[in-house]
Amino acid sequence: MSTRYVWAESKQRSNLTKHGLDFRSAYLVLNNPYRMEIESPRGKEKRKLVFAYVFDLVAVLTVVYLSDNKLNTLRIISFRHANRIEKEKYFEWLENDIHDT
Repeated sequence: MSTRYVWAESKQRSNLTKHGLDFRSAYLVLNNPYRMEIESPRGKEKRKLVFAYVFDLVAVLTVVYLSDNKLNTLRIISFRHANRIEKEKYFEWLENDIHDT
């Protein structure tokens, strides 16, 4: 069974306006073989951040999501360009740690 991506339509519209990125394109990060994923809890939510260099856009992008293993879904919360610190961590990971994972 493949993973389904879901989101709130209002959040999708807000994200598109704010960041110019459509949740429907988040697969470019989530399915990227060179993605880096870290846990980023917020309150009781077990959020995850995923970073990947997306060649089509020549940029490091970030997806924030929650997973529901029972329903085999990822709820996308945010899709945006990585900030400076996230880019630095991502490129450091690529340079030093990618072969360790």
